[in-house]
Amino acid sequence: MTAWVTGGKGFIGRNLARFIATQKCDVFGIGHGFWSAQERENWSYSGWVNAEINFSNLNHLASESGLPQFIFHLAGGSAVGPSIQNPYEDFQRTVDTTARLLEWVRQVSPETKVIGVSSAAVYGAGFSEPIMENAIGHPYSPYGFHKSMLESLFNSYRETFDLNVAVVRLFSVYGAGLEKQLLWDICNKLDTSTNGKVLLNGTGDELRDWLHVVDAAKLLWLVAGNKTLNQPFINGGTGIATSIQNVAQQVVNAWGGDFEIDFSGIARKGDPESLVADITIAKSYGFSVETLLIDGASDFVHWFKAR
Repeated sequence: MTAWVTGGKGFIGRNLARFIATQKCDVFGIGHGFWSAQERENWSYSGWVNAEINFSNLNHLASESGLPQFIFHLAGGSAVGPSIQNPYEDFQRTVDTTARLLEWVRQVSPETKVIGVSSAAVYGAGFSEPIMENAIGHPYSPYGFHKSMLESLFNSYRETFDLNVAVVRLFSVYGAGLEKQLLWDICNKLDTSTNGKVLLNGTGDELRDWLHVVDAAKLLWLVAGNKTLNQPFINGGTGIATSIQNVAQQVVNAWGGDFEIDFSGIARKGDPESLVADITIAKSYGFSVETLLIDGASDFVHWFKAR
């Protein structure tokens, strides 16, 4: 089998490639960034195109790999902050790229299964219980709106052209190697603290659903392996609500030493109080959580210190 990963040099993309390669599948990637031959092989890529996603470059990749059985579409904006700073660039990276990919699949490789990766940001705020896929979301940031547009494009090509596509909405993905977001920030503050204190934004009571990157990769592969993608949207999470305070404490415990965690009480506008997945549909695909946060946080700290 052959699989493509768009945006394959990113944190989730490269971990996904490594996992797919263990499933007797050749993995090819396309996206921004140069790899040395050794780096590419370390992440299990059989081939890589450092380029924009457009007809010419996708045809070039197909000439190297043949038409793929699966495409995992991870290319696009990756965080709320940059989307607010430069919303048009985020639109181009997420929405334009998706439209070009799906149109290429429609015209050139309509038998290919395409799994799009979206975000829990499409739900916005206002939820207190685990969120089901049919919940009506109200995105706040350009990042969330653009992921919602990605989902609409997938739905359009599924319903209009009968393409075999689905979208997985990932919640808070983490793991060793991710040089941004909460665990990275906490470790940096622990590493530079001079007074034994760590100050974080928000109240600490905010609830999130933390999914280890290897579990995320396994879910994406399970969805792709389903014979008929009859669920257009699937939540990618654990179903476990964990407060930011709890996460921070687990990181501190793994770090060692006597540190005090303080919170500013100031939350970023639009940040939800609770963002936790209902994973009933994911479980129907055979998904189960294998890496608990306490273990994943410890692995992250060990990786950070070994850098």
